[in-house]
Amino acid sequence: MALIPAVVDQVAPVPVLAADGIADGRGLAAAMALGAAGAWIGTRFLASIEAPIHPRYRDRILTAKGDGHRIRDCFQRRLARRPTP
Repeated sequence: MALIPAVVDQVAPVPVLAADGIADGRGLAAAMALGAAGAWIGTRFLASIEAPIHPRYRDRILTAKGDGHRIRDCFQRRLARRPTP
């Protein structure tokens, strides 16, 4: 979140989407207060019934704590996060 104002200033008038760690309305409001035009919210929507994911993965997302994640070097040699219960 700390970089949002700097990025917004640097690329204006291009709209900026904030990402990473935004999971509710408070996070979205904070990002927009810092100048973002919106937010990229990904993992939060994986918990919806419409998301085509395995039920066990959905359960892990729903029971995960905010600080419970592991960073893995797996998909195409890039770091990826996954929730942990």
